[in-house]
Amino acid sequence: MSVSQLEKDDIFLKKILEAPLGQVATVLGENLNCKICLDLIEQNTPKPGTKFERKIVVCADELPLIRAIIKFDRTELPNSIVNELLKKHSLVGTILNRYDIVNDKKVISSNLNINEKKLHRVYEIQSYGKVLFEITEEIKLDHLDVIRKKYHL
Repeated sequence: MSVSQLEKDDIFLKKILEAPLGQVATVLGENLNCKICLDLIEQNTPKPGTKFERKIVVCADELPLIRAIIKFDRTELPNSIVNELLKKHSLVGTILNRYDIVNDKKVISSNLNINEKKLHRVYEIQSYGKVLFEITEEIKLDHLDVIRKKYHL
């Protein structure tokens, strides 16, 4: 089964995949009757310099549904946004919304691994064609199924 076929057959997953940056927890909260949390696990520089990685996890009922790695280069972003990112208090979508940064999601690749019950995606967050962030995402479909069964979705 392809990712596009899975999206077509699974309306809830399609809502998650189409959610704007920073709105995945909202989409989950609107469709599930459980506690949703989005946690910043860590942020670091893989190598000294200007490039950073931020790791987050989105959970429903303490079950990890989505893991994401957000990569950004501080030289490509306005200083005000970089300063907020480095403080580690706010999420990327919240920061971009706070500064009214127009952004679009451009999917680079998506891969469905049926055996591992995972959907992997890589996408860019762009503003007027300029890449601001690259996001690698893993959605645990088996965990999503557990939550769906629990809440009769």
